[in-house]
Amino acid sequence: MDHLLAKTKGSKGDFFKVISNQSFFKLPEDLNNTTSYNYNYILEDDEWFKIDQFSEKDFCIDFLRKSFISTEYNQITVQDYSNINYLIAYQSKIYYFQKLSSNHVIQKKFFAISDAPTLIDNTRIIIINDFPDAIYDKEADIFYFKRLSLISAIFKGIEVLHKEATQEETEFFLANDFIKLSDNYSANDVKTMNRKRIAMAMDTLQNFSIQEKNSIFTYIKEYCQELNFDEELKNFSISSEDELKKLLYGIEQRYYTTRIGNEKRLANSIMKLG
Repeated sequence: MDHLLAKTKGSKGDFFKVISNQSFFKLPEDLNNTTSYNYNYILEDDEWFKIDQFSEKDFCIDFLRKSFISTEYNQITVQDYSNINYLIAYQSKIYYFQKLSSNHVIQKKFFAISDAPTLIDNTRIIIINDFPDAIYDKEADIFYFKRLSLISAIFKGIEVLHKEATQEETEFFLANDFIKLSDNYSANDVKTMNRKRIAMAMDTLQNFSIQEKNSIFTYIKEYCQELNFDEELKNFSISSEDELKKLLYGIEQRYYTTRIGNEKRLANSIMKLG
């Protein structure tokens, strides 16, 4: 039997049964078209990110680690509807998740299309999407999703997959010899996206030899000629978020030249092959 449950908000939030013996979400036909989560990769419309051995991750919720027994959950009360954080459907041993936002809860007059329509006045309804925000196949222990931002409120700590440099790490990175800050630009000015790029760049540079670092700086100079480079001091002058972004893209080797046409480009999405 299929079941729809609701998880309420807050430290005392709990799982409640909503509806049983119906199917709520469709299983996407493209679920076999997956790639392991990679911050550098932007999904195509028919692709899903996946996480293998999901039950072993710290951010997997206990609800998924234990067997599903519907009788363990009380029926939701009318008062609890306004406190729902997300919906979770259990269908054919597959778990489907939908984060509930204000757009999913509406209060309107409406009538169902039928031979004898009846106006229903000022009723609150909850919208269920055709396809879920995330799917968990317990038997295969694989978790599927499209947008990390949608599920981070459900799986606390999953944002570690999209690590952001701390203030201390940002200051440490900007203190590198190959960076010279100018025009009063400092770690305090670095926004979220560049902090995420810094976290990646720090990991990348850690694996570079001295020769490889010199090579990558030559590569950056070739593609980012607008960045001021001091040949004597061997550093890039960084005075804005845009200049820092260009430097970080260079460290990740996102710039390339087409074989035909010799056109210089920036890779917006990266997937390692082989």
